[in-house]
Amino acid sequence: MPNQPKLFTPGPVDVFDETLAALSGPVPYMMHPEWVALQVETGQMLQRVFQTKNSVFMATSPGSGAIETGVASLFQAGDRVVTIRNGMFAERLVQILNAYRCEVIPVEGPWGQAIDLDKVADVIRQQPDIDGIAVVGNETGTGVRNPVQELARMAHERDVPIFADLVSGMGGYDIPMDKWELDVVATSSNKALEMAPGLGIISASQRGWEIVDRKTPTANRGWYYNLHTWREALDRPAFPFPTTPATASIAGLHASLKRILTVETLEGHWARYAWAQRVVRTGLAAIGFPSVTPDAVASPTVSTVYKHPQMENIEELRDYLRDEHDTLISTSGGPLAGTVARISHMGKAGTQGYVIPLLLAVEDFLRTQKGIAVPMGASLVGLEQEDRWY
Repeated sequence: MPNQPKLFTPGPVDVFDETLAALSGPVPYMMHPEWVALQVETGQMLQRVFQTKNSVFMATSPGSGAIETGVASLFQAGDRVVTIRNGMFAERLVQILNAYRCEVIPVEGPWGQAIDLDKVADVIRQQPDIDGIAVVGNETGTGVRNPVQELARMAHERDVPIFADLVSGMGGYDIPMDKWELDVVATSSNKALEMAPGLGIISASQRGWEIVDRKTPTANRGWYYNLHTWREALDRPAFPFPTTPATASIAGLHASLKRILTVETLEGHWARYAWAQRVVRTGLAAIGFPSVTPDAVASPTVSTVYKHPQMENIEELRDYLRDEHDTLISTSGGPLAGTVARISHMGKAGTQGYVIPLLLAVEDFLRTQKGIAVPMGASLVGLEQEDRWY
């Protein structure tokens, strides 16, 4: 690609130089002792990000592959799964559950709002027997965080597991897997872990493993998307994978995690995302783009804003930024189609070198394309607050 645009898309994201350097190196051999050691260290760093003592597996797949692995391993045909439905990736989770012939018991919520816990409690009370709860913890389609910790508590009160799709959340803010007692968690390499696409990443708690083991004789999981297959591979320390791993991708993830954990620190990484989210939401609101999600449940990894009142549709802003500023943002689907922009804060999109030019480019769109007299720098009001990130 001759002119690589700046990516504010919610995946893939623009990665940092250390990661690019690792990806451009020789392809590592999967059984070389030095590479096996790097793979082990990568898993240990992932444990720090997940805040878990349990093994974390890296499969060659998109995030959806990790989600499918979690669903296939934790549930089986006929299981009745209470499922949160308030966004387009929640709909994908429902499709995956349906593919494994689970009975989905939906809890419907408006797009752009976190699910109402009282509504979840009502649905659970009406169901005499459920086999689990499934939720998209960070809904990329709407920019909202669902109350994963509280849902986990509800699941455990009924003595059933919780599955959390945290593809766009894990690494972007504080999600302590063990403390919140999350049973199976899935994510991917190309979101808040700031690597290229290619790795589906998953972990199960001790409670989760007990359920996986109990259902192994009757579950129809297949072979690859099956946590049991991955755990068996751990018994081979020289080759702890069921198949050839994506060694180059794992080397890139190792470089990214090393930068996150040792250069930024995990808390600093979260703080950078929170800074970018606040500056973008504040700045766009100041020039006429209202936020979709309330502040209290807004995702730190991706912000969603409605189109300016004088715009016909959001695509005109997307196309202008792409064509005139080499900048890519995303739009949304479902009930938000044509009206909402999605702006990532992951990777380089969470730095001043990206955030400030983006906001100024949106100002330029309003002045030149809509004839709106926006004062130069009006969108930078969020930078004036003292808790800025450098």
